[in-house]
Formats: sequence, C-alpha cells, structure tokens
Amino acid sequence: MGGYIRALLIALAVPVLNHLFMGLAGFLQLRSVSVTWGEAIRAAAQAPLNYALIQAASVGVIFIVAFPHTRREGGFLESVHVRPLVGGIAALCFIAGAFMQLPLAEAGNLVQEVWPISFDELARRHKLINPTTWWGGVSALLALVLVAPVTEELLFRGWLLQDLRERYGDAPALVWSSALFGLAHVEASAVVYAAFGGLVLGAVALRTKSTLASIAMHAGVNALPLLLPATLIRVEGFNTLSGNVEHISGWLLLVSVAGAAGALALVWRSTGER
Repeated sequence: MGGYIRALLIALAVPVLNHLFMGLAGFLQLRSVSVTWGEAIRAAAQAPLNYALIQAASVGVIFIVAFPHTRREGGFLESVHVRPLVGGIAALCFIAGAFMQLPLAEAGNLVQEVWPISFDELARRHKLINPTTWWGGVSALLALVLVAPVTEELLFRGWLLQDLRERYGDAPALVWSSALFGLAHVEASAVVYAAFGGLVLGAVALRTKSTLASIAMHAGVNALPLLLPATLIRVEGFNTLSGNVEHISGWLLLVSVAGAAGALALVWRSTGER
C-alpha cells in the first residue's frame, strides 16, 4: 500500500509545483508583487514557453528530491527505461499517437457535457495551440511536443509505472499510474482524457520495454492540434472554438481509431517477448 500512496504524492506534486512556478513566473513577468496570484498565473499562462520552462522545472525538482538513489547506479537514462528502439517503432508510435488524439479529444468533449469549461478557458487553450507568430509556433512546439512528452513520460512511465510494476505487477501498475497521470492534469475533462491516454501510453512502454516509445506516442498526440489547425482543415469539436460543446463526427472517430489500432498492431508485432 505504501507504494501506491508514495506514487500518489509524487503525481500530485506535479500540479502543485506547476501552479507555484506559474504564479512566480507571472510575478516576474509583470514585475509587480501588488497583483493577485490569479492575475500572475493568467499573465504567465499567455506564453507557451512558460509552460515548457515550468513543466521542466517541476519534474526536475521531483526527480532531484524523490528519485531513489539506488536506481541511479546504472545511469539515469537506463534507470527510467530510455532504451533504443529499432525498426521504425518510434515513428509508428508517433503515428498512433496522432491518430489517438481525436478519440481522446472527443472523450474530453463528452466530459464537458457534464462539467463545462468556461469560454475564457477554452479561448486561452485555443490560442495556445493556434499561434499567430513564428515564435509562438516554436514555443508551442517546444512546450507541447518536446518538453511535455519527455518530462511526463520519464516521470509517469519511466519511473512510477516501473516502480509500481516491480511491487504489484503489470496490470495494477498500469491502472494506478494511468489514474495518477489523469489526476495530475487537475481539470475534469483533462483528467479523463489523460487517464485514458495513460493506459495506452503505459501499455506501449511495457510492451516495448522503452520509455522512448511512449515519449514518441505522447508527442504524436500533442502534435496533431499544431499540425492540423482550423485554417488548414476545420474539424468541429477538435480545432474549433465555440461557446457550446461540439463533437467530432463519428466517421472521423472510426478512421482515427482504426489508424491508431493499425499502428499499434504493427508495434506489437515488432516487439514480441524478448
């Protein structure tokens, strides 16, 4: 039981530290201590680069403070199962992740029917993944497709999943680490979205025996909103902004599920028991 509780505390430390660092970044950006904490966070949240720096700082602090010293003996990358992949597996995982984005987005839409998100928050997220300048695009790419997948996968699949697996076995570790991944995202729609995604990411990490596979897949999930803006092709319920909850068409969801399943089937076929 102690392993579950320890993993819970580590996972919950992520949003707590993110909130703390985001507020501090806001105060530094505004160069004032007279603004409220909420105002500071809203100011910092306007810049995608802040997300990258804050996420890296939060996960870095957690690893420095809590990562077991006994696991560092073989080198950090090996201790978090960052191992080479062969045969285009990383590319297949990225493709599977890109296809998986739409079903996950629709899961978030369904949750919004029960727990709505304010239009202001939806507009902020829309702006984040629809940059209007080249620097905004680079910053969003860095934050969403590089930093977030690397830091979150090293923590949840490279560390927590493997620790739980050693203690309790594959299935309990997969379920609990995925639930923790969801909880770390705080908001209701994001919790469900991340928990479902975490199950697949964890299964891929266990199957391939490499966190690189789940990093590639996570990057694919996060990359699709940037690669498929509404200016290129309009997909209701995915890259549109509306005060009402919109849903992705059923046929498009079927195509996405089939694409993800096909890519994952190739991954499974290429990574038998070794």
